[in-house]
Amino acid sequence: MRLKVPLTGTVLVEGSVWGAGDLKGDDNDPIRPIPIDLGNVSWKMVDVDLEGEVMIIEVSPTEEVDENTGQIDEEGKPIYQRRKATNQEKQEFLKYARNIIEGHTRDELHSMTGAPRLKRKLRL
Repeated sequence: MRLKVPLTGTVLVEGSVWGAGDLKGDDNDPIRPIPIDLGNVSWKMVDVDLEGEVMIIEVSPTEEVDENTGQIDEEGKPIYQRRKATNQEKQEFLKYARNIIEGHTRDELHSMTGAPRLKRKLRL
């Protein structure tokens, strides 16, 4: 599943992330997706859409989950056991990630995470 996650950071040179690799961010404020918890999924970048100020990511559900055993250790902390996620759980993980991103506007997502919008170098 692909999602479009808003970007934050500072663009110094606009361009593509592929090929010549013209796109360049500030080392002190790199171009990156907003820091948002998508739940039990992993993702990898597919592309960057500077015009839309989003990163297109491919999202995959986690294969394993930690389940509370109902027991506690000697420090009073819960004990978890790792198990394979069911197909239904995997679909729910993807649905959760989709609802987080597609259920909000880009401005709402920036506000929720506290991440500023993408900044660009002044054009003269």
